[in-house]
Amino acid sequence: MRPARTLAWTVLLLLVPGCGGKPAARVLGGPPARYLVTLDELASPDFTVADPPRAEDAAALARGDASVQRSLRVDGLRSAATTTFSRQADLATSDGPLEVIVTVELFGAAAGAQDAYSRDILGRDASPGEVPVSTGPLGDSGHADSLRATAPGGIEAVEITVEWRLANAVNVVVVRGRYGGARLSDALLLTRGVDANERPPS
Repeated sequence: MRPARTLAWTVLLLLVPGCGGKPAARVLGGPPARYLVTLDELASPDFTVADPPRAEDAAALARGDASVQRSLRVDGLRSAATTTFSRQADLATSDGPLEVIVTVELFGAAAGAQDAYSRDILGRDASPGEVPVSTGPLGDSGHADSLRATAPGGIEAVEITVEWRLANAVNVVVVRGRYGGARLSDALLLTRGVDANERPPS
């Protein structure tokens, strides 16, 4: 009787949903704008919405680069959204970011999102002046780069880009401001809002 019971148990495991197999990979859906941070989530109260959330397609994300546009489509880009916040302050004495740009890109599957994320990081790391910076644990994959430039008047400015993948979403936070005034910690603080929006309620 043992072989018969073993066979019956095996059949039961195959019939019961979720038993004996890997859990289905989580896929984020809905409009990507729902995952963006809002004005209320910014640390400084003097920010304003410079560019309200808007949809972006592969052409907009590629910024005119036809090869990037094709790659995004191959990777299964479904939709994307971006928003920009800014505040008025003297660059020379400013503390904290003067401009914040947040983008969320949704792909059909995590594999496509990972391909797009990896391509972005390789390209940014190879760009002149970009300095890779560790983010610590962030989503399923995370990375940051810092780019310094001299603004008019000789003031040192910085652009810090944090990009990370969570499931099938690729997220990008860019902060700009005075070098020493805008910091990686400012960008990482904003990633928490996006990350929280994309994770299921506990």
